[in-house]
Amino acid sequence: MKFLLASATLLAIFAVLILADSNQWGRRVPGDRLLNRTTVVNNSLPIPIKTAVVQYLPPPGVRPPNVTYIVARDNVKNPGQGGLAALISGGINQTHATVKLSSRPSLGFNFTVEIYGR
Repeated sequence: MKFLLASATLLAIFAVLILADSNQWGRRVPGDRLLNRTTVVNNSLPIPIKTAVVQYLPPPGVRPPNVTYIVARDNVKNPGQGGLAALISGGINQTHATVKLSSRPSLGFNFTVEIYGR
């Protein structure tokens, strides 16, 4: 069972690195509301790989909503020229989420990250 889980995880990682520029986690259903929308552009620094972190934390003093859907939309139109997105903390059925954005070597990135919940 552990071998199957490890194999599936590695396959998913390779699929993300090779095929996907935009990523999504969870499912948006009627009744969900937009909790956070952030656009991140990084083209300026002459370093090999650029990174950024988008973090959603609920406002203090209110009952925090559960995150139901996260989409990191790559706004670069050329396939393979945009960045990569990874959910590194929190996420679906949690009250917070952290998404790490990174560029491909020697390129920039332009992402819009939307987080929905209820």
